[in-house]
Amino acid sequence: MANRRIFWAIQGVAMGNMGAVSVNNTAINSSYRSTTLLNPVMGLQSVGITTNFNLEQAFQLGQLALYENIEEVPDVEITMEKVIDGAPMLYHLATSTVGGAVGVNGTLVGRSNERADVRLGIWNDTAERAAGTGNTLEAEVYCSGMYLSSLSYTFPTDGNCTESITMVGNHKEWTHATDSASAWASTTDYGFVGNLAGPTAAPSGVQRRENVDVVNSTFPAEVRMSNADGGLNATPASRKVHINSISMSCDLGREEIRELGRKGPYFRYVTFPIEVTCDFEVTATSGDFIQALEEGDNLSDRQITIKLDDVTTFNLGSKNKLSSITYGGGDTGGGNSTVTFSYSTFNDFKVTNPNTDPALKTA
Repeated sequence: MANRRIFWAIQGVAMGNMGAVSVNNTAINSSYRSTTLLNPVMGLQSVGITTNFNLEQAFQLGQLALYENIEEVPDVEITMEKVIDGAPMLYHLATSTVGGAVGVNGTLVGRSNERADVRLGIWNDTAERAAGTGNTLEAEVYCSGMYLSSLSYTFPTDGNCTESITMVGNHKEWTHATDSASAWASTTDYGFVGNLAGPTAAPSGVQRRENVDVVNSTFPAEVRMSNADGGLNATPASRKVHINSISMSCDLGREEIRELGRKGPYFRYVTFPIEVTCDFEVTATSGDFIQALEEGDNLSDRQITIKLDDVTTFNLGSKNKLSSITYGGGDTGGGNSTVTFSYSTFNDFKVTNPNTDPALKTA
């Protein structure tokens, strides 16, 4: 019987190597981080797919009516968000075949040419999970040759540390269990094969505020302050800097290259330079102490490196500069005053985890 609804427990996503013929459903270990198969996305919180059909109108002299409504290449956009939990990152799964020295370095430009396939499976609505004996794959959507378009990370004091990405492409196929036998057989041969396995619990634990390694991370001087002033190396009780949240993001701004003889784009390239931003919100205790002098230079380059307990590291390089400061809050509603330090750099954003990145697979 067909589903009457779709809810979170019966949806599953796998992503990885473009052209992979099946989903890797082993446990999370060296074989789980496959560079040739699609890997289940663990810790996934949400997924959305948007399709835009681009139409171009042609008119002609001598008539008001439309001459032809020309269909251009469709644009497919996928957005996903997951908790950071010791399972492979979305960013790494989307660029899983980069490998070698490029994979070790993990730079934006090094990973910029990678493409991935994404499959969203929907199981029967009486199942407890998208896997296991007796659970039936009802439908699957296959998005081929997707490019990473944007990524962002958030570390809040209230909630989980999360990763969000956007992917763009031009190809999407839906297949349903009620389709012809040959069509459905083709889907299961190259898709979930009726199953989506993987760990049932977070391998390293969901990362939260206590898992941000503030002592071994490198924060800008404006945020960190000196140890003498109760900086982040001081004991928590004596710190004068209390970070509420950190967020990082960049937009790769993909553009198409087209060629004669092909309807789809030949390639979608990253429009360097790419701005990378990082915001620190802190609880205000005595102001931001940042001078903005009309005559003179006010800023210096800053290193930003953030580490989590699951050994994920975010390195934004050494040329981050303070772009704005916002002081606010503390109104009569009872909230506390906060200061947000916003930093900007370009082309420098490395996200590494040697334990789960398929590009660093050794076994």
